[in-house]
Amino acid sequence: MANASVSVDFDYYQRRAEAQLELAQRSMEPAAVAAHVAIAERYLEICEPARLAEVAGHDGPRLSPIVA
Repeated sequence: MANASVSVDFDYYQRRAEAQLELAQRSMEPAAVAAHVAIAERYLEICEPARLAEVAGHDGPRLSPIVA
């Protein structure tokens, strides 16, 4: 069952990263573009196998704060 959870987590974070990149492409403000790209990068970091294993036991999506 843990493998199904990790697969679902991967799909979720991958979709969220793609959505953030789409928002970045549509944004006109450089600060908004940078923010969306930073969030997308965080989601993609979570997609790495080691991070997925770490977050697999959590109740929901959680991201570390972004430090600008």
